[in-house]
Formats: sequence, structure tokens, C-alpha cells
Amino acid sequence: MYRTGDLGRLRPDGSLEFVGRKDFQVKLRGYRIELGEIEAALAQHSQVKEAVVIAREDTPGDKRLVAYVVPTESQPVISQLRSLIQTQLPDYMIPAAFVVLESLPLTPSGKVNRRALPAPNVSTQEAGGIEPRTIAELQLVQIWSEVLNIPTVGVQDNFFDLGGHSLLALRLMARIEQQLGTHLPLATLFAKPTIKDQASLLSGATNTQLLSPLVLIQPAGSLPPFFCIHPRGGNVLCYAALARRLGVEQPFYGLQAVGLNGEQEPLTRIEDMATTYIKAIQTVQSQGPYQLGGWSFGGIVAFEIAQQLRSSGHEITLLALIDSINPTILNKPKPDRAMLLTAFAGSLSRRFDEKQFNKKLAVSVDKLRQLELDEQLNYILKEANKAQILPPEIGLEQIRDLFAVAQANIEAKYSYVPQPYSGQSTLFYTDRKSAQLTQKQIQNWSSLTTGGIKIHKITGDHFSIIRSEALAQELRPYLGF
Repeated sequence: MYRTGDLGRLRPDGSLEFVGRKDFQVKLRGYRIELGEIEAALAQHSQVKEAVVIAREDTPGDKRLVAYVVPTESQPVISQLRSLIQTQLPDYMIPAAFVVLESLPLTPSGKVNRRALPAPNVSTQEAGGIEPRTIAELQLVQIWSEVLNIPTVGVQDNFFDLGGHSLLALRLMARIEQQLGTHLPLATLFAKPTIKDQASLLSGATNTQLLSPLVLIQPAGSLPPFFCIHPRGGNVLCYAALARRLGVEQPFYGLQAVGLNGEQEPLTRIEDMATTYIKAIQTVQSQGPYQLGGWSFGGIVAFEIAQQLRSSGHEITLLALIDSINPTILNKPKPDRAMLLTAFAGSLSRRFDEKQFNKKLAVSVDKLRQLELDEQLNYILKEANKAQILPPEIGLEQIRDLFAVAQANIEAKYSYVPQPYSGQSTLFYTDRKSAQLTQKQIQNWSSLTTGGIKIHKITGDHFSIIRSEALAQELRPYLGF
């Protein structure tokens, strides 16, 4: 029997599934999370006897999910538990830490005493188990421990398995640059997510390796690779959730913008971006058929890449335009720098901090117009720090590089004149925009794609679509699943 406060959902077969208690809901990083759903997913593992999930804030301002499991006779491997629930739950519902207990603490009435559950200790986790062996590894262990707020880190522990996310990644790379004097691009965390890997990069990586636009996000799999192009901000961290949802059989590469590290000038023409990215793509896959995609601005670049590849005789089996706006819709004057900076400031929270995903940093465009560039950026940086949108390690140099890329991409979008594409494209659009804009979006892409266009509506907004399970489900048939 069900009680007042029980939460359930209606299954397709008409049965009612119990998913937890209303009083076990938490809000984390802007999302309302039902802890019972996570517990139910963990309980599916054959080696889990009981599971409880709570939200802890052991450090002020750092609330995170912690899972407690009681094993059956054989103890489960934490990496297996994490992999299991990653296939079933969105990324914001994945616990940052797992604790294995012999039994759960109980109240006198026999209920689980959630307040008595111990704080997680990385020593109870499935750590890499290898202590630092070099000075570089020792320095990185100290930095990782401070950034992730955990006492013990093994040199083979995975950054994301330890609870790392995009904002912490930004903070980590800034701290490494401050203390060790070497700039590592954010995207290196995908292919090199351990201290051992980073130490190797610090000691022996070539500029060519670090400056390549190609980012290996999901390396394994037997299916043809899927290449996704960066959005306006230039980095490809936004594709992490999608790559994970598509699974380990789908190789996934991102193409990040030239100039993110400040050592190269950003590209200002869509055509030049496409040519550069094709060269990088063909180091992995020299011949078609190709599978291409891009979210937002990235869809425009993917469109031009498909044009150039097709004109060279290559086959394109997928051109996925993920809520991309056709440049022909942009029939208004190009914004001035102050307006660009206003848009840039507004996107900072969405770019790096899921906790502040629905919070938009507001700055005065009138004040920006009275300032020189560095003064403008310092003003934005000050306001972002005041709103706790950016970590304190981020300084003027990093903000300058980020804006240079965003500005170049916006200029490229406004100057690009797309030509009709004789192949087929697939548009994934969100349902949370005006009917007029949706109609224009569909009509303009349809008029440019003479080989036909397939259209899929995804529930959500422009920023949630790239992390949604619904998008992954719609993409799978096109990728050979």
C-alpha cells in the first residue's frame, strides 16, 4: 500500500512504480532530484543489497550527492556501480562519491538514520591506489585534492569519477597554470583524466598535441566515429553528457575552437574553421562516410564541413543540427562589442556552472560602452566573481582568451553566407521557443538542404537539449544503433 508523500510514476503497461518519498527530494545545481530514483537504479546491481542516497554539504557551498551501499556477499566495484547508473540517469543525478557499509544506521523505529551516515572518505572509494612517484605527480595530487576537496587522490583516479565537473575543471586548469606555469587546455581532461596523464602532459607534451582542435571525448567503440563541433564559446565540455548517453560503443570526438589557449589567433570565417577541422578529422578518419553534428553555432560549422567534404567526393551519412539557427535568420545589424560582451557575460554561468545554470549574469551595456576592452573584461570578471559564477583562480588573461574566441565566432556567423547543400540534414529543435522562431528555423534549414531534411522536436530549452536523454535517443538510429 502507498502512503501520503509516496512518489510514483505510471509505467507504459499501466502499472504504478514507486520511486521514493516526497520528503527525500533535493535541489542540486538547479535541478530537483528524487533520491529514490537513484537508489532504485543502484539496487538493480546484483551485488547491492541496500542503497541510500543523500545530499551532503560537508564543505559550505559544495553540496553533492553521496551514495551508500550495503553489499551482498561479494562487494561491488564502485566503477561498475557508476557505469550502471550512468546509462539510466542524467549526469546531474550521478553521485559524486560512493561509500560501502556493512549495514545502514537505523533509528529506534527501524528506519534508516540518514543523519548518521558517515562523510565519504576517498580511502573508502575505489582509488587508483598508486601514490605519486614524481615531483610533478606530487604537485598535481596537492592541487587536485584542494580543488576537489578530498583528502586522498591516487595518480590513476579519474577526475570525473571523483566528482569533477566543468566548473571544477576550469578551476583545476587555472590552478595548474598558476602554480606550475603550464597552460593545459580544458579539453585535455577528456583524453587525459588522471594525474598520471597530466604529469605526462606537463613533462613531455608537444605544442602540436596541445593545440590540435580534435578532442577525443569517448575513445572506445565499434561504430563509426561521431564528430561534433564546438558552440560559440569554443570548448567542447558541453558534449560530455551526450557522449556518455550514447554509450561506450560510440566513438565521439569534439572539435574545439582555435585560440582557446591564447597561443593562436581565433579563426573568423566559417569556411576557414571547416577547412581546419576537416584536416583534424581526417587524421582519425581519412575517408567517408562521415557523421557530423553541432549544437547551436557548432551546427553552422558542421554544415560547412559537410559542404566541403561532399564537394571533395566524400559521403555524409549524418549532419545533425542541434538547435542551430540558420545564419540567414540573422537579418539585423551585427552587434557592437558592448553588446557582444553583454551576451558573453550572460553565458558564463551556463558555460561552466550547472549549479548556476538558470542564473544569468547581468551587466550594464551603457557602462561597457564607456570602457576600453581590458576595463570591460575586468568589470565582467568582477561581477562574475561577486555572483560566484567563476572561481577566484580565473583572471583577466583567461577571460580575454575566452572572449576573443566568442567574438570571432559571432563575427564569423554574421559574415557567413551558406550555400545550398545537396545532401540530407537532420534538425533537432527545442519546444521552448516562440512558434515564429521555430517556423523560421525549420523553413530556413529546409530551404538550404536540397537533399531533404528530417526534423525532431526535443522537450527542453536551448541549453538543456545537449544534455538530454531524449536527444541521445533520437540520435541513436542515425548512428547505427
